[in-house]
Amino acid sequence: MNQTLLWLVAAAIAFGSLAACSEIETPDDRMELRGVWITNVDSDVMFDRQSTAEAMEYLSERGFNIVFPVVWNAGYTLYPSEVMVEYFGEDYRIDPRFTDPERDPLKDIIVEARKHGMEVMPWFEYGFASSHDEGGGHILESYPHWAAKDSSGVLLSKNNFEWMNAFHYEVQEFILALIAEVIEMYDVDGIQGDDRLPALPAEGGYSDYTRELYKEEFGEEPPLDPREEPFLQWKADRLSDFGEQMYEMVKSYDPELSVSLSPSIYDWSKDEYLQDWTEWVRRGTVDLLHPQIYRYDIEAYLDELEVQHNYFLEALEERDPESERDHEIFHAPGVLIKVGDNYNGPEYVRQALDRHHELGLNGEVYFFYEGLFEENDNLGDSIYAHHYRKPAFLPHRDSERRKPSYRLPHDYADTTNTGTWQVSEHPGAWGNRLMVSDNADASNRLRLFVSDEGHYDIMVHVPFDNMPEEKVTYVLELPEEQFEYTLDTSGLTQGGWHILDTRYFAQGERFHMTVKQSENSAGTVWFDGLMFQRNHHHAIR
Repeated sequence: MNQTLLWLVAAAIAFGSLAACSEIETPDDRMELRGVWITNVDSDVMFDRQSTAEAMEYLSERGFNIVFPVVWNAGYTLYPSEVMVEYFGEDYRIDPRFTDPERDPLKDIIVEARKHGMEVMPWFEYGFASSHDEGGGHILESYPHWAAKDSSGVLLSKNNFEWMNAFHYEVQEFILALIAEVIEMYDVDGIQGDDRLPALPAEGGYSDYTRELYKEEFGEEPPLDPREEPFLQWKADRLSDFGEQMYEMVKSYDPELSVSLSPSIYDWSKDEYLQDWTEWVRRGTVDLLHPQIYRYDIEAYLDELEVQHNYFLEALEERDPESERDHEIFHAPGVLIKVGDNYNGPEYVRQALDRHHELGLNGEVYFFYEGLFEENDNLGDSIYAHHYRKPAFLPHRDSERRKPSYRLPHDYADTTNTGTWQVSEHPGAWGNRLMVSDNADASNRLRLFVSDEGHYDIMVHVPFDNMPEEKVTYVLELPEEQFEYTLDTSGLTQGGWHILDTRYFAQGERFHMTVKQSENSAGTVWFDGLMFQRNHHHAIR
């Protein structure tokens, strides 16, 4: 057996055994959400593919099962957005820090998280806020009539955040368009709003547009005191109405998509930001609720946790039994582990999680990822050792929705090969070395099958940035037809995973993939790794 065959052994066996080894046997008593927020501030995770891959592997190895990456921050998206181009022009397609046209931070997060079987729910962090300390930024410069106003008639600003008018139908349509775009473009598991979605500082409600809405309903101008009743409740109810519209839109794409909301603590949330989240629970317009119980003192956290959980339980009791939205709602509070140079360490988190289990909560979400490392006494390792060592299914899924991807590195293949192959000095996927050949007839034909039916993204790994200009052809051979894909590295500046196609495979379907040099290409043919990832939302695109 030559060197290639020693590396590429038994694809059918490997593919099947890999799937079996990847499946997690979860005890019945471990149904909990273990989440973390991924930010674009004070964090490097989203700014290069290697950091993204390392972060998702780190979380998976420590028992986490869901991530909430930011996709809407400071007036920019963290993915290439046609909606932003439509509203503001080409310069606003993506956060300007992402200058490489090949970079899509959200896509990379999804690929790497799904590789390990974790769910991804994009986080629309800024919500109805337009900017921070920029006088409204490019959003209100382009659409000044979108501005929220306080009782003095000036731009609504609170804690240096400037706000769009959350009651204006155009503003609502804009935010819904961003959410719909993410759902349509990406294989996500849901979306998340927070203390700015749906939200507006209670001091707002005085734009001409909002005044007219209030006068139409009450026949008079709104009171000068923004917290006077019924004005405060009227504003909160209108945001609850928007939340209902958002919920129904998400579910119209796919009922399995979750709506995750992380408001401020009640009833401060209502009095300060019009977030009457107990009403959201009563209406059933949320699936996962994560009140931000951010405290530095553990006793203060535990006390507030009790209060918030009681609000949650009371709201559940008040749900309309005749409502069509009779789904279960899960409570997994937000836990602060880092802000700036301030940390809540292992002892704090251990006590918090112990109490979560005593109360029967559905898990927790940590703010934010960078708080899990060395500066915080390796909190991630401590959480794993004391609480997350046993794997857990997500409580909002009847069965395991995400399974680790099928991976085909060099040493997992049942293959027939031609030509002479060598080991390159360049590292490839999963710690292997890139295989290369200068032989024009060089090829590898791998026999594969999948254990679960569904649509799969067929992906190939480009091992490093700025590869030589090569063309490699991949041939997918199904029982009655075949498809050919050519990957041209001449225009690629980013290594990482690239999707060749998305196709449906029946349960147990057997097929072949052949890797070979493209016609009329005199360069080197290379083979690194293949990966098949289940795509749950292909049908809605």
